[in-house]
Amino acid sequence: MTDWHSLGPHRFRYEDDVLYFEPQGVIEPEYASVWMETIGAHFQRNRTGFLIVDARKLMPPSHQVRRLFLTWLKQVPVRPRVVGFGVNLMVRAASRLVLAAARQLYGFELDLTVVATEADAWAHIEQQRRKLQASSAHP
Repeated sequence: MTDWHSLGPHRFRYEDDVLYFEPQGVIEPEYASVWMETIGAHFQRNRTGFLIVDARKLMPPSHQVRRLFLTWLKQVPVRPRVVGFGVNLMVRAASRLVLAAARQLYGFELDLTVVATEADAWAHIEQQRRKLQASSAHP
């Protein structure tokens, strides 16, 4: 396990091909830009990597931050595979709205899986890694 990095009140760490994000409340616009750069750099290095979001303390993003993320997703060549856990109903609803807007406005999908616990998130990632290995072994 690697060290935590701070992003205002939030923190993140790298574990091989996994970027693990632990937000604390709302992601403010000044942190959103840095966070998008961090995600982009991680998935440039790890095209088949993952992003785990510990959403237990995450609050729905503002309209401005949602727009920043949608614009960024439209412009970047990477498609993060996101696994969230501990997602409350408000954040889940906001996430679905953002994803629906992305589909409608920009015609792309984001691989988002929501599970109950951190252990479930890691189990999902292991399952996805096995699928990737099996598909690359059988061209």
